[in-house]
Amino acid sequence: MRVVVIRAGSAADAAQVAAVQREGWFAAYAGIIPDEIIDRVTAPDDGARVRQTFRTRPWQRMIVAVPDGEDAGIVGYASFGPETDVLSAPWPHPLSTGGEERRVAELYALYVRPAWWSTGTGRALTERVLARSARAGYSSITLWVLRDNRRARRFYERAGFAPDGATNELTRLGGVIELRYRRTLQLQLVILSPRKTISWTSRWSRGTLEVNRNDRRDGVS
Repeated sequence: MRVVVIRAGSAADAAQVAAVQREGWFAAYAGIIPDEIIDRVTAPDDGARVRQTFRTRPWQRMIVAVPDGEDAGIVGYASFGPETDVLSAPWPHPLSTGGEERRVAELYALYVRPAWWSTGTGRALTERVLARSARAGYSSITLWVLRDNRRARRFYERAGFAPDGATNELTRLGGVIELRYRRTLQLQLVILSPRKTISWTSRWSRGTLEVNRNDRRDGVS
């Protein structure tokens, strides 16, 4: 079993995160978005675009997955925070009303190196996002996924997400259509000193995730 450690991401991880994103885009969007567009949008820049998001989106949080006991660097990441208003304003999207009121969270991005697909890495990242969003008081969470990305849609549906009817055309990516998915968050918090257990309802499992008070890293598969 391949095991990853989930830890907080920072601007210092930008170059590795950008590399994971580029590799993930080419693998996940092959046949959906033309290669020349992917190449342009994810062109290597030593992580400059990722570092910019830390400066311009102070509400954004990022977590990264690194192999436990392996010197392989970052193999996956997720970014999340309050929901943005994708439909009413161009990029960079402002927060939606639900996001500003901290009622609705959003999973902005989730990418894993193809060599680490089907290892539980994506699931581990998603479960951590759900747990942290629920703990922060959000009652629901949204995400946007390409309509033709069947693999990703199956993954999110297994995680309890479902389309809510909203669609958006990404003109700068060749006119592809994305769908908004949504799920509710349920939190039961039990304080256990010096650790605390967070449980939530998921179609994957009904269980608990233990995190320490500083939300540092833990090993998950």
